[in-house]
Amino acid sequence: MIKFWLITILIFTFSTYVLVRLTLKSFREEAGERIWRYGNGRSTYWRILTWCSIAITIVVMLVFYWAGIPIV
Repeated sequence: MIKFWLITILIFTFSTYVLVRLTLKSFREEAGERIWRYGNGRSTYWRILTWCSIAITIVVMLVFYWAGIPIV
């Protein structure tokens, strides 16, 4: 079970890192500096990013399961 959680955490961390690298600058420019700093721009961004990372992690884990790669 430890192996499962380690793989899950690594996939989640990696997907979050990649998404931040790809989207942070453009989202910040699109939202504007004022909304990013004082509005809810930052919390909205991280909320969306977290849900996307969770979805990517679930999809990758399901692909591992369907491919027959032992996780547990």
